[in-house]
Amino acid sequence: MIKIGTAIESPQTGERLIFLSTADSSNGQLFQAELIVKPGPYVVRSHIHPSQEERFVVLEGVYGYQIGNRTGVAQPGEALVCPVGVSHSQWNGGQGILRILYEHRPALTSAEIFFETQFGLSRDGKLSRTGDIKLLQGAVLLQEVGDFIRPSSPPIYVQNALFPMLAAIGRMRGYRARYRKYAIRPA
Repeated sequence: MIKIGTAIESPQTGERLIFLSTADSSNGQLFQAELIVKPGPYVVRSHIHPSQEERFVVLEGVYGYQIGNRTGVAQPGEALVCPVGVSHSQWNGGQGILRILYEHRPALTSAEIFFETQFGLSRDGKLSRTGDIKLLQGAVLLQEVGDFIRPSSPPIYVQNALFPMLAAIGRMRGYRARYRKYAIRPA
């Protein structure tokens, strides 16, 4: 179980995530974290959450976003909601630190697994130069966390046909969805 207040860092993307509510702590109701993003070129690639609504509240800085067909920036005090299954992307839209309160309802433990692995890979310098999880590693990870997150493309039916084969190749090459050395330990 992740202890509330635990923070993890992603040096390749310039992100810091502080867990405020988890699947365990909220009885599956709310995943909530404070996300702090340094200024820079990193953009969270377009993705969907197949079974969760996502909400962002800007605490500090300029939040750049694309939700569905809408692109814009939000300032401190503004809140945005991304409905279930809607493609979205985000970035630090300003020159200073961006801080957002980040929520998913309902909470899924697969969210915690995703961040644990993604941020661990980043600490080891194993993300692409744009901050993305590489293809075979991503295919393996998505077999475990696909209920939480999916890329916006290719279409889900293509992902469902292709990713299990890519994941099998990835596992043969030693990739895992979770790594002991990346396990989040209570603060």
